[in-house]
Amino acid sequence: MPDEPKQPWVVSVSQTLVRAAAPLVPAGQRDDWLREWHAEIWHRWQFLFHTGEWKAREQWLLLRNALGSFADGAWLLASQETVRSRISGIARSPFTCLAALALILLTIAAMSSGLQATRGMLFSQMPNKSGNLTFIWLHHYLGGGDKGLPGDVVPAWHQGSKSLSGVAGVVIRHDHVSFNGRIPSDDPLVVTASPSLFNVLGVKAERGKFPPETGIVLNHRAWVNLTNSRANIIGSEMKIGSQSYHVSAVLPGSFEFLSHQPTVYLIDRLTYLDKAFVVARVKPGVSEDKLRKELVRIAADVTYYYNLQGQMRFATWREALLTPLYSFGPATLLASLFAWLAFRGSFKQMKRAFEPENRRAAVRRLSFFIAKTGLGLACVFVGCLEWSRSESSVLLASRDPGSGPLLLWLYVLGTMGVLFWSAADQRARCRVCLRLMAFPVRIGCPGCLLLDWSGTELFCSEGHGLLHVPLMAPSWDEDADRWVSLDDSWKGLFAHDK
Repeated sequence: MPDEPKQPWVVSVSQTLVRAAAPLVPAGQRDDWLREWHAEIWHRWQFLFHTGEWKAREQWLLLRNALGSFADGAWLLASQETVRSRISGIARSPFTCLAALALILLTIAAMSSGLQATRGMLFSQMPNKSGNLTFIWLHHYLGGGDKGLPGDVVPAWHQGSKSLSGVAGVVIRHDHVSFNGRIPSDDPLVVTASPSLFNVLGVKAERGKFPPETGIVLNHRAWVNLTNSRANIIGSEMKIGSQSYHVSAVLPGSFEFLSHQPTVYLIDRLTYLDKAFVVARVKPGVSEDKLRKELVRIAADVTYYYNLQGQMRFATWREALLTPLYSFGPATLLASLFAWLAFRGSFKQMKRAFEPENRRAAVRRLSFFIAKTGLGLACVFVGCLEWSRSESSVLLASRDPGSGPLLLWLYVLGTMGVLFWSAADQRARCRVCLRLMAFPVRIGCPGCLLLDWSGTELFCSEGHGLLHVPLMAPSWDEDADRWVSLDDSWKGLFAHDK
């Protein structure tokens, strides 16, 4: 009789995995479960060995099947009534609701590189320099959107304005950029700018020097993406379209202006053919009205543009960045008004709940409502902002998606959805423990609303009370949802065993 073959290491490891998964199985079923899994592993090995099929592939398949013991044990554990009840209780808990909203917020942060647009809006700062950094552009009366000013007003304002400490023009476009024959998959942002731009912005070069006439300045991301962080980039040639230019400087990594994307600044003199958005430093104490009159007068006297009065628009750097925040405030107020009109009966009940004997519970309910609503509104705000102000967005006048009507409507719809959901969720929770009500039971006859009550009764799983929700609430009944508190004598019928 041939000797029994020695048990392979794969079989021993598989049995060890099964024993590691055994604590998941309820104690009453654990011994039978272990015998069944061990027998299945042993018989599979024996069968494959004696048929000559015990090969490397079958060994790895046996290990993979042994890992399935964890899923099998977890399934048996979850199928227990006590475990199902506990999971259901956790799902209805107010802390689970807050954790789910926090998880959504963290997911948005992870998908947007750590809330890049939100951080840029709240914390982006230009270097300290005298005066407010201000954008100036044209908005025609008869439509057509925002447009740039003729480029020759920039030197005129630079020479004649007493209200500006610095002024520069920028023309924004996308164009083909190549370096050493290498063309990036996405065209970077190309900004044709006056030589005075970086002096107005108050930034210093990290590498090289800003050109006094014509040259290229790369922001840090363009230097990395287009040149692979080439150290001796200064003086190299780079093509924009079909024209070649010398790279004069590289900006520091902390500098961001107009966009988060790789940006190539082409320093050149602007002419009247260029429609430029103007970036200026307005001296302290100069009002917008005074600035407008002075700039219009200079444009008329020097460049003979007489139609700028009333068409020029002004926005400070901080105003341009914070436009989404200014849109979110009115959207939240509008949504709050609609929620008040829809749930004013519930708000009156909340007011009556702040009586001395119920004040502590009412404060807890109000705190949960504020936390839940605040997290929901935060998800709407950062989600819409990160989606609209993506990396490729340009934060300037109507080019900025964060200042358009689309984001405003997204905020209105999002805040309305959050407030309506939050109020409806609050009404469906226990007045004591704030868990979602359970065990819905239909009561009454839907066709007998005149003389009888018809609706749904829900119970708190901890035995704190009952909630009556009518099928149809009469217009004169402000207390349509009736809460009935239960004393401790009822608690044993509903509460879970601890």
